[in-house]
Amino acid sequence: MQATETKGGEQPQADEQPRDLRGEFVITLLDKRKDAVNGRANSGIEEEWTEDEEHYQGIDDANRAFQNANQLYRSRKTAMISGRPTAAPTRSVIFLNITRPYTDAASARVADMLLPTDDRSWEIKPTPLPRLSQMQLTKLGEAIGVSDPVQVQAQIEARQAKAKDAAERMQRAIEDPLVESNWHGEVRQVIEDAARIGSGVLKGPFPISRTVRMTTKNPITQLTEYAKAEEIKPGSKRIDSWNFFPDPDCGENIHNGSFTFEREYIGRRQIKEMLADPSYETAELMAALNEGPSRTNDGTEAVYRPSKDEFVMWIFYGHCARETLLHLGIELDEGAEDRVPTMAVMINDRLVKTVESPIENGEFPYDVLAWQRRPGMPWGMGVSRQIRTVQRMLNGSARALMDNSGLSAAPQWIIGNGVTPIDGEFTLRPGKGWRLDTTASADDVRKAFAAFVVPSVQAELMAIINFAMQMAEDTTGMPAMLQGIRGDAPNTLGGMQMQNNNSTSVLRRLAKRFDDYMTRPHIQRYFDWMMNYSDDETIKGDFEIEVRASSALVERDAQQQFLLQMVGLARDPAYEIDPAKLFAELCKGQRLDPKNFQLDEQQKALRAQQGQDPTVQAKVKLLESQARKADADATNTGMDTLYSGVQTGQAISMNPAVAPLADDLAKSVGFVDQNAAPIVPLAPASLEPVPPVQNTNPLTPANPESPEVGVRHGIETPEADGGPLPPA
Repeated sequence: MQATETKGGEQPQADEQPRDLRGEFVITLLDKRKDAVNGRANSGIEEEWTEDEEHYQGIDDANRAFQNANQLYRSRKTAMISGRPTAAPTRSVIFLNITRPYTDAASARVADMLLPTDDRSWEIKPTPLPRLSQMQLTKLGEAIGVSDPVQVQAQIEARQAKAKDAAERMQRAIEDPLVESNWHGEVRQVIEDAARIGSGVLKGPFPISRTVRMTTKNPITQLTEYAKAEEIKPGSKRIDSWNFFPDPDCGENIHNGSFTFEREYIGRRQIKEMLADPSYETAELMAALNEGPSRTNDGTEAVYRPSKDEFVMWIFYGHCARETLLHLGIELDEGAEDRVPTMAVMINDRLVKTVESPIENGEFPYDVLAWQRRPGMPWGMGVSRQIRTVQRMLNGSARALMDNSGLSAAPQWIIGNGVTPIDGEFTLRPGKGWRLDTTASADDVRKAFAAFVVPSVQAELMAIINFAMQMAEDTTGMPAMLQGIRGDAPNTLGGMQMQNNNSTSVLRRLAKRFDDYMTRPHIQRYFDWMMNYSDDETIKGDFEIEVRASSALVERDAQQQFLLQMVGLARDPAYEIDPAKLFAELCKGQRLDPKNFQLDEQQKALRAQQGQDPTVQAKVKLLESQARKADADATNTGMDTLYSGVQTGQAISMNPAVAPLADDLAKSVGFVDQNAAPIVPLAPASLEPVPPVQNTNPLTPANPESPEVGVRHGIETPEADGGPLPPA
């Protein structure tokens, strides 16, 4: 075989008939597409999706002809053709839509918990390397040419530090395209689709051409120049489930199938933009533009109905024969296998692009989130389907209530012969007169004219309605408290926390499914993309994807009550709680970014220069003054105690015999002698008594020297009756 110069394919031998490999490939794609479309239609899931979509909008068989919104949806039933219904309904057709609020509440609640503003549910970590034994270090050192095991361990730790830094760089590299793709917005739509019809589809990574805008300053002219550049980056986006057709034999996992098809509606402008991409075939694109949009019957129409000027584009992912790809001009490696992962694009059933799949391992760039799994199918069951029976119960009882209210509001009347209205119209109105003809056979008008009132059974019907509303919470696992309605929740903090934990059990189950079926495989494909196509070698290494279970984000809401209680404890230094970190956790629980409220580095430096808060300084000074006062009080107490001790010692020295008595008296009140008893064990015999201190205070004169002198000696008092006082 010899490759041609134009396409690098295979030149047919002289004795062989040339094969139209391109035509065979197109026919194969069309056959596979037909199998995928018919397989999904025959599964019955499309009929359920239609009913789920219609019930979400409040449409059923009874009120279909009176709902203009029905024109937005495809239906297998007869829809309204004229602008207005031809006849009024004979019975009530009201639709008390509880499907929409339950579906919206469930999707909003899940999106709030799984898509935090300042956190992610995944992390890139280096592959753990356990600490090696001495023998293992010796063998490893011999392999790398190092004899000292300590140096080997040091090299291992250095490599671990380098791997950790590379993992952080890889994490930032993956997070950048996710942010540019509006990851939160796209995943939020996937969650809404899963809640409404049971399944949501997320595509990624796939190559996207993005325009990079930057400004540069010309070093010569010093003028600011504006520049734009195009670059290819990976991206993610939500795919309408109606436009996704997996292999019918894939089972519950689309990646177990052989191929997938995606349908997309584009306009002429998008096709003209494709002409600038060399990977597309210009001749086929121009032929499609000249033909105009060509509608095919393959695939049930989605909720979105395309206009007449839009083209249908089909995107295929699967494995194709190596021979076919070489014939189409695709350059392959020499060691390529016989079946190569391929992506093909068709417009108007024309093959406009065929390339190797950007994901080398052949995995499909799609993930399906099933709200509640169905055995043997990749599609799930959503809230709209879970509440279907309850919605029908509510509609039936509410319509019966309205019918009974209308019948019981006006009487049923019967007129016999000979009774005619005065105005000639046989209708009831207030104050209307009726005449009994003279030719009437009845002698009493009450025998010819009677009215009957239909019994009202509104109480019984309201009981059914209340029962249906209660069953709505049980069938969906979404209590009214999660919709902002407290309902019968206990009016205590412990009771509220208990009911909140019980009510979020369904959401925790969905969070785990989100980790297993969306986060882990999606981020893993981004990791493989960066390892294959990134030019930054510093981000590459032996890493693993750690999914920090999104259920932990669900538990964050339940932790908010406890965090609020910790605010008071943060003021006590004994608990060693950092108020700044506590505030950051509280903000995360309320889906707020704490950086929007905290001081930046410049503000912190400015505050440090200006000084601390005056209240803080005042508190510090108060504590210092209290400490000084405590020291002074302790000194005064010590001085008083010392003075008392001196006085006690002086008294005992004057009368040593009182020492044992003083010991006994002190022990009687609980005194514990610290120096052994008695206070003065042996008073020296030569100890002379100390004379008492003479009192010289004129207000308190000294005691008299002798009782004979009298207590009034030295005190002058006025004489009584002018005479001297008698001697004392």
